[in-house]
Amino acid sequence: MKNRASRRWRRLLGLILAAGLVLAAPSSNLADLDQDGYPDVAEFHSITQREAFLEWFAAIAEAQFTAPSPAWPPQEQDCAGLLRFAFFEALKPKTAAWFQKFPYLPRVAAPPLSAYPLPLIGRSVFRVEPGAYRPDDVQAGRLVGRTSAMYLMRYSSVFLGRTPEKARRGDLLFFVRPLARGSAYHSMVYLGNNLVVYHTGYAPSEGGEVRMVSLETLNKHPQKYWHPRPDNPHFLGFYRWKIVSY
Repeated sequence: MKNRASRRWRRLLGLILAAGLVLAAPSSNLADLDQDGYPDVAEFHSITQREAFLEWFAAIAEAQFTAPSPAWPPQEQDCAGLLRFAFFEALKPKTAAWFQKFPYLPRVAAPPLSAYPLPLIGRSVFRVEPGAYRPDDVQAGRLVGRTSAMYLMRYSSVFLGRTPEKARRGDLLFFVRPLARGSAYHSMVYLGNNLVVYHTGYAPSEGGEVRMVSLETLNKHPQKYWHPRPDNPHFLGFYRWKIVSY
């Protein structure tokens, strides 16, 4: 009888995971089984939902090159701001009102998501400290709604490698420039087909803008610290958001 009940439970759990859901552990037991700093209920566990998030995220970031959304505030427009904006919008319900915020949006074949605010952590979706998830992370400021490229790389994404073989549309690239004005870290979004989109980092009043270029073009940049090559110490590699990492 116990074995039969155990098999039924495993089958039910498999169906739940296949649907992109996960049961929350009891409050006495932290529901961060992979110890990545996010509660398991705030992560996507089905391939369909993981791919859907990456597709929506990439499409929204790409759209800001062709026609920036009026919903993206000027004070949020920098390299990390592009990632944050596309992240939030990818998770929101795709209503008619939502589509009206985008003068242009590439066609997305993936199903829409409606997971924002995320379970347990609400709108505080980015980690700024290491460690497994704890119930007071939001109140203690370890999970926040706005942070820099450095923290997005270190605590909200996982390293894939320094070459594009493992990267897919919707993944991230990070660079570091120790002598840069402002933040030393710079971020880009990988669009697939060797294309990236990024914000130059300056405020709109200072000429900041979104650009789309190929990896080949970046590798010809006169300033070699922008070359996305394994032999460039300023290129930190390709990354993937933790909420969709395998």
